[in-house]
Amino acid sequence: MAIKHLYIHLPFCHQFCQYCDFLRIHYDPKHVDQYLQLIKQEIKSKHIKNKLKTIYLGGGTPNALNFAQLTELGKSVKNLIDHKTEFTIECNPEFISDEQVAIFKKIGINRVSLGTQIWDDQLLHKYGRNHTTQTVVKAVKILQSHQIKNISLDFIYGFNDLTNKQILKGILFAKTNAIKHLSFYALELKNSQLKQTNYVLNESLIEAQFKYIIKTLAKYGFMRYEVSNWCTDKQYQSQHNLAYWQTNEWYGIGWGAYGLEKRHYYVNEGSWNQWKMKSEYLSIKDYYFQILMMGLRLIDGIDLRIKKNHDAYRFYQKKLQHIKIVNHHLCAENVNVLDTILLDIL
Repeated sequence: MAIKHLYIHLPFCHQFCQYCDFLRIHYDPKHVDQYLQLIKQEIKSKHIKNKLKTIYLGGGTPNALNFAQLTELGKSVKNLIDHKTEFTIECNPEFISDEQVAIFKKIGINRVSLGTQIWDDQLLHKYGRNHTTQTVVKAVKILQSHQIKNISLDFIYGFNDLTNKQILKGILFAKTNAIKHLSFYALELKNSQLKQTNYVLNESLIEAQFKYIIKTLAKYGFMRYEVSNWCTDKQYQSQHNLAYWQTNEWYGIGWGAYGLEKRHYYVNEGSWNQWKMKSEYLSIKDYYFQILMMGLRLIDGIDLRIKKNHDAYRFYQKKLQHIKIVNHHLCAENVNVLDTILLDIL
């Protein structure tokens, strides 16, 4: 079966956020131009013959690219998309302009994932963001004026000085402005600048904030469809991320990108201008565990009418605790304790 999903990593940022651990480098126009040529070559090497269902531009800060660079990137995928393709770009609000969004439309981008992070100007500044809440307001107005209605606001919770009141303000903005999709991700330190300051996560606060988020989003009509993702209607679920959660294959293009092709799970390692694929062939045990690990994140669960999913269920059936089957779907009784369920499987 043809692969229908493509992820492209664009690692360039004008400024590094204190909490970020993603693979990234400082924006340099000459480096970006060189990188885009490498991207073009790598896409050609995949010999993709079919139109893609989804393309996702992640980063880094993909919309930090200038207008010419965005146009050049669009040329690399022009023959891979049609009017049905979900084409997403991750954006920082401060770079959104009428001119930039016009280029999005020209190259086929129809979904924007906006890095909103925190609905409080002081905290945004404290943790290294270059935008304010008003920047988000303006960006959303520009996107919607260009008929890009499939917008996701991405938030982070778990900061020690973040309050429920600030979380609520972000949710109310989304509700008032017809935002179709929201993501709420827990703060993780990993190898971020924040970790180097001896910042300590407050796990009880993180849990309390998440419970508040779940309750509040339900109150305002957002449907939870995955552990960290909500939408107002099923048509606005992230089709690209669903490919990951459903363990469908995807191409990973660029430095730091991950991919899955014919049970080969890989990452592109090396430097920004010279990377090599490091690949692992998943054993049947690991492949089936991947299906369960990712699929049980979905509120609707894993469709057992699909052969690979049914096989994964049968393989691990004796180890599955706190699991239910509803309408041919294997579901976690409580996705909020998914780690415990997966430990039982292991």
